[in-house]
Amino acid sequence: MLFNSLHYLFFAPIVILVYFLVPSRFQKLWLLVTSLYFYAVFRVPFILLLIYSIAITYFCTLWMDKSQSRFGKLFFLNIAIWGNLSLLYFFKYLDFSFAVWNTILGLVPCESYYAYPSGILLPMGISFFTLQAIAYAVDVYHKKVKRAESLFQFGLFLSFFPQLVAGPIIRAQDMLHQFLDTYTFKKENLLPGIRQLAWGLFKKTFVADPIAAVIDPVFADPLHYGWFSLAVTGSLYIIQMYCDFSGYSDVAIGTGRIMGFHIPVNFRQPFLSQTVSEFWRRWHISFSSWLKEYVYIFLGGNKKGVSRTYINLFLTTFVSGIWHGADWNFVVWGFVHASLMVIERFAFSFERIKNYWDKIPSTIKVAYPFTIFGISMYFFRARPVEGIGNSVQVGWAMVSRMFSGVEGDFLPVPLSVLSTVFILMLGDYLMEKETPWAKKLFENRIWVYGISGILISICFILYSVTVSAPFLYFQF
Repeated sequence: MLFNSLHYLFFAPIVILVYFLVPSRFQKLWLLVTSLYFYAVFRVPFILLLIYSIAITYFCTLWMDKSQSRFGKLFFLNIAIWGNLSLLYFFKYLDFSFAVWNTILGLVPCESYYAYPSGILLPMGISFFTLQAIAYAVDVYHKKVKRAESLFQFGLFLSFFPQLVAGPIIRAQDMLHQFLDTYTFKKENLLPGIRQLAWGLFKKTFVADPIAAVIDPVFADPLHYGWFSLAVTGSLYIIQMYCDFSGYSDVAIGTGRIMGFHIPVNFRQPFLSQTVSEFWRRWHISFSSWLKEYVYIFLGGNKKGVSRTYINLFLTTFVSGIWHGADWNFVVWGFVHASLMVIERFAFSFERIKNYWDKIPSTIKVAYPFTIFGISMYFFRARPVEGIGNSVQVGWAMVSRMFSGVEGDFLPVPLSVLSTVFILMLGDYLMEKETPWAKKLFENRIWVYGISGILISICFILYSVTVSAPFLYFQF
């Protein structure tokens, strides 16, 4: 079920209303049933994959907890990890591994060993709930979190509908215990919940989708556009990606907050970052934290020497590229960001460079990560185009064309798009600075409920006459 749909605008209020009306002993059952329904709307058979992940993770951690030997604990931990990773590999990376095989051996269709694509559909949210399950198993093994008291509790933790298909990737220590509590309606949860939900819908419906309508023709036929139009396209796409993904997270967090659940923040004004490293600490925070905890630290972190630290940092960031998609362009994107993270860490290890950087005005420094991230997103967004080639060739063609300064068609950007982008940036700036008057404005009930009501009403009308594009991260 899409958040940006008429279906959800009916679904969410009904779920929340019934949740507070039913006896407390039935609250969690209601949430579990509605969460499974939420996922079933995409494709009913995919529920079996979610149930598989819930079952294998829960029972492996149960047996792990009961095991008296270290070998037994590691054995069940590995089953939980590889059981989830195998699910992710089969549905997301099987066809890409066939493509790698064909590329390495130089095979073409009709040759004996050519591997044809399986055509397997990618289940919604599989990249998210499998990582959440793995994190839970590892944390139980290291005794960072108490094992779920029941299969029911863990099943609700993994399938909780607001964050099920596109995150945030919730750590068990942040959320698992919340499914044991009983909640009643509280006014203090309604204001921040509605505010964040409306802000998320604004990002997706009024910023991300209109930007997509402007720049999609450029990615479909980039050779017809000049360098300036390509530069504008890159800048707009990174804003579209941010609004699309953080918009989903905002709706998820807002929906959960209304019911009394506290889902961790997933984005923290990333466009105010002053380095690429800081950008990643503010962008998709739950995934960045997951990579740090379960990849970087697992590899040794910074405790095995300087050279090993750089290698670990590179590999951790490179994994983020592979996670986002099973295609060569995501490999390139991951490599670019992994290299940048290493270069930046090396450069700032010199005190003279660090001191010089600190003296540069922050208004100038924020342009650096935004520009770098924007350029890399040409590869992230690129798809095969006839006459140019595969996704990597398309991304490279756009980057080289932009830097060569060639002329071409001009990309008109409507004033309405520029206006909503300005509102977005202003809103993020005020949230970052937390000035007293801005904080007072965000807590004003009349203002918040009035603006939120208008935004949600407009979305209701729009979704009733047209179909909003699915969230971009659904494809990852």
